[in-house]
Amino acid sequence: MDLISTEIVTTLEDASGFQKFAGGEVSNLAMNLSRLGFPAALGACVGEDSFGTFLRKELTEAGVNLAYLQSTSEEPTTIIPVTRQTETPDFAVYRGADRCLSITDSLISAVADSSAVHTSAFALSQDPCKSTIYHLLKAAHKAGLLISLDPNYHPGIWPDPPNYLPFLKEIFQLVTVTKPSLDDCIRIFGPDLKPVEYLELFLNLGPAVVVLTMGSQGVLLGTSAGDRVHIHASSIPVKDVTGAGDAFWSGLLTGLLQGMPAIEAAKLGQSIAEYKIGILGPIRDHLPLQMYLNNAEYISISKI
Repeated sequence: MDLISTEIVTTLEDASGFQKFAGGEVSNLAMNLSRLGFPAALGACVGEDSFGTFLRKELTEAGVNLAYLQSTSEEPTTIIPVTRQTETPDFAVYRGADRCLSITDSLISAVADSSAVHTSAFALSQDPCKSTIYHLLKAAHKAGLLISLDPNYHPGIWPDPPNYLPFLKEIFQLVTVTKPSLDDCIRIFGPDLKPVEYLELFLNLGPAVVVLTMGSQGVLLGTSAGDRVHIHASSIPVKDVTGAGDAFWSGLLTGLLQGMPAIEAAKLGQSIAEYKIGILGPIRDHLPLQMYLNNAEYISISKI
């Protein structure tokens, strides 16, 4: 559950009120994909509480398949208060039921029946969820599925920061596509590198496609096939950046699953992300994919 401040503030301390939204990187992506017309199922865990009920309702209205959504009475639904911001938001994590996802035969079958599997560093940060997802990713990799990972590392989330990079190197042996933000890169590799150097570090970890999002500076894309391009951001008013990365993911994966070249898929991701930052909260509209495709045609690129 995301609780987004009703005003643009720098820190949570300055927030005077919050508005609730269905949140979480993976669930936001599932809702975005479903609204774009792609069947998406969510493997996750919520608490048996009012917030868990709210999340079920929001996911159902978005069209997400909840056959694999688990619940627990032992932990409350995870809550993340976050500042409404035009740049990197301040947030806090009250961790709960999300980490309780357990392996089931139905989850294993769901992976086998899928075209792609997506997860995040947040989801991989604590057991039993971590072990559950790792098991599923290995099954997906063996089956030759597209596997995408959001490396949204934060020292306030990962319980053992010094061991994060070795784990990242291990998990990326299974990953096809990743999309770090510039903030992710700085947290993982330190602040002293150029964006293109961060791009190469992620490519060296093994994924076939790496997309580095940099906010108003646009996007860098690199592939194992040798593509290196800069996708430029459009100049548009920014209302709220929360969920912009999830919106980008939905376009990127939509494009790749439709057989688009990585560059065109990334342009579609940029188009959807630019729509998202112009509204408060997550995307709730069932807008036609063609609208985003049309806007993507006007996004400019240059070689790095």
